[in-house]
Amino acid sequence: MKKYYYLTLLLLICSLQLAEAKSVEAQMLVKMNTLEFGELPTGRPITVNIWYPQGVCDKENKMLLCLADAAVTNKVLVFSHGAMGSAPEYSWIGEKLAAVGFVVVGINHFGESSIYGQDSRNPRSTVYIWQRPQDISALLDKLATSNIFQQKVNWSSVVALGHSSGGQTAAMLAGATFDLKNLIDYCNSKQSNDDLSCNYGRNRDEAPEEFLKQFRASQKDQRIKMLVLLDPALGSAVQKESLRKLKIPTFVVGAQNNDFLPWAQHGLRYATEIPGAKINLLKGQEGHFIFLNTCSHDIKVMGVPLCFDRQGTNRNATHEVLANSINEFIRVNEDAFSVQTNSVILAKSYTKSSAIIEILMYTPGWVFWLLAGLVILGLWQTRARQVSLPIAFIMPTYMLIYSFTGALDSAGLNIIAIISWLLAAAFTTALSLILMNKNSVIFDLSKRKLLIKGSYWPLLIILGMFFTRFILGVTVGMELKIIRHTYFYTMVALALGSWSGYFIARSIIYLRTYESAHKPPVKS
Repeated sequence: MKKYYYLTLLLLICSLQLAEAKSVEAQMLVKMNTLEFGELPTGRPITVNIWYPQGVCDKENKMLLCLADAAVTNKVLVFSHGAMGSAPEYSWIGEKLAAVGFVVVGINHFGESSIYGQDSRNPRSTVYIWQRPQDISALLDKLATSNIFQQKVNWSSVVALGHSSGGQTAAMLAGATFDLKNLIDYCNSKQSNDDLSCNYGRNRDEAPEEFLKQFRASQKDQRIKMLVLLDPALGSAVQKESLRKLKIPTFVVGAQNNDFLPWAQHGLRYATEIPGAKINLLKGQEGHFIFLNTCSHDIKVMGVPLCFDRQGTNRNATHEVLANSINEFIRVNEDAFSVQTNSVILAKSYTKSSAIIEILMYTPGWVFWLLAGLVILGLWQTRARQVSLPIAFIMPTYMLIYSFTGALDSAGLNIIAIISWLLAAAFTTALSLILMNKNSVIFDLSKRKLLIKGSYWPLLIILGMFFTRFILGVTVGMELKIIRHTYFYTMVALALGSWSGYFIARSIIYLRTYESAHKPPVKS
């Protein structure tokens, strides 16, 4: 009955999409947690604030964060704060986007964020621009193996958001590169008269070559599928050709009457050079710090207040509009992501051909190389050949490992999956021993080698095993609900075990042939 249930879901996809849209529009209960991951491989500590739609979980999941069933799990949103800021200062982004289903990870950059303590803050940290994206990439690696939610979340499909220096950081993760010499030339020109960002890094003219090299190095991370840049900084130093190579959906938000970063020299440069970038230009009296939370303290940065906006602006109203526009932009560009939401099997009504093309587009390159290698291995089996006994066992042993690890990938160390694999392997081993031609293998005592006749069966079995694992990978990658059911990983284990039985039988025949050739002749 469960199989028919999923078939019904597919046939009623339009109704499901409408229902999902309504459920996402409804405000979900938002939870925020602060997670410490210790020191990253970069040598710097990392603490994040994570906002997510909270669900209801069993008590046995109390060690995990409880994600709502309707949450978006095929992507995550990663936010980078402005210079010397912190993720909690932008909690409106996390709260509003988590309320419509997204998981939002707010990065606290060490050396800048007060979350590590005031003594850790160092304004010089802002000039080491490569540290920010490197930390985020290392964090994504850690999150991918941390299992912080009771549901699987795709940490390889990321929307990178950022404000000011955080926008520049997000762009770097997508492949943008910067040249300090461009910044020096700009800040020494009349164009920079109203640009307060030129007050950072006053000794930039004295930067050593090693610093210049790291400053312009690429920090591209293939997991970045979309950009949302809020008044991004360092537009004066960006290398235009790097922006022109960005082929991902990009949303650039800026303030026309900027009081800190001139729009024409920063945000507009990103928006103009990135192909197809969408622009949302605030044309009122909004300033650079309109993107921070509503606040009431008197702190100023280079004379510009963080909390008090110019007359005629409403920070809360601006945040509401921006959150809606960011949500709309992400959902309109859903094609940028390789998998779909947890509660919707398909996000769009793709034709069969376009769905296949999309799957192939997001398949890692090494999978095709593996397929090519397995085909070559299978074709080699079609030829008559002479091999030693140890060499003959290499291919069956590899295929057994390939098969068994596939069963574990579907269910982990699950006793049902393991028993299913063993039973299927035992059955097909016995059947193969009955059906196989025992004369297809001879042991030549003079050459001490097995003489094996060629056959196309190994090639067919290898391809069957590969495509079973490939379909498994696609199903898991799309996070279809079917993967949570016992019958799914049981069927996978049975299929992989069945393919394996053939190679076990071949190995037994090899061993029997060897032993038979070495038996002393029977005396009459």
